[in-house]
Amino acid sequence: MARSWRNILFFVALVALGLVGVYVTSNVSTTLTEEDRTYADRILRETGHGGLVGKAAPRDFDDQVKTILAVQDAVLTTAPENTAIPFDRPRELADLYKARSGQCFDRSRAMERILNHLGLTTRYAAVYSTKDTGSRVTSLLTKGTPSHAVIEAKTERGWIVVDSNRRWIGLTSDGDPIDLKKLQSMDAAAETWDPRAEKQAARILREPFTYVIGLYSRHGRFYPPYWPVPDIGWRQVPANFSG
Repeated sequence: MARSWRNILFFVALVALGLVGVYVTSNVSTTLTEEDRTYADRILRETGHGGLVGKAAPRDFDDQVKTILAVQDAVLTTAPENTAIPFDRPRELADLYKARSGQCFDRSRAMERILNHLGLTTRYAAVYSTKDTGSRVTSLLTKGTPSHAVIEAKTERGWIVVDSNRRWIGLTSDGDPIDLKKLQSMDAAAETWDPRAEKQAARILREPFTYVIGLYSRHGRFYPPYWPVPDIGWRQVPANFSG
């Protein structure tokens, strides 16, 4: 009997160690570094948004929206070329700034870092089309499924989706912030959006899609240690279940 309990405890310990190992090798840090802060300020100043540098976190909804739009513009202006930062290399603010290019996942990371620096809470989301598969699970597990990366920013009126390839945010002409969950259940193509944003959301957001908050990559080659384990911001994952 004692041996059986020892075996069970040994098995539990192995499982616990395995889970810790997965967490350590897959977790994407959301802690800002001094380098992040330095480049956030540099990017804002060089793109005409220097007035945000050193300001207190915006608390009024309109000021929050203006800040979000400014950061989106700053990142798109800094990295206008749609060439991804290569796999197995750092892809933080300094790297995007030097490359002057990036794809949706690179720009989304940059936007969240700058918004965090300015005092706004964000969460990263991987978006996958379900138009052809009709299945959330199939889309998530199928290589080559059309995908996108965006962020959501928290405002006093709720979360708002922020695109990373075009100057579009989930703000209706009536001033309602739209997050990914709301966007899934509405006709984005027929909606009238705030005139400060582009007229249409990205195509993938106008068609059936699913998303995973906190999933930075399925392949694990965006963030150290660059192992074949998905890159995940574990602190953001609970948002998938709470809405």
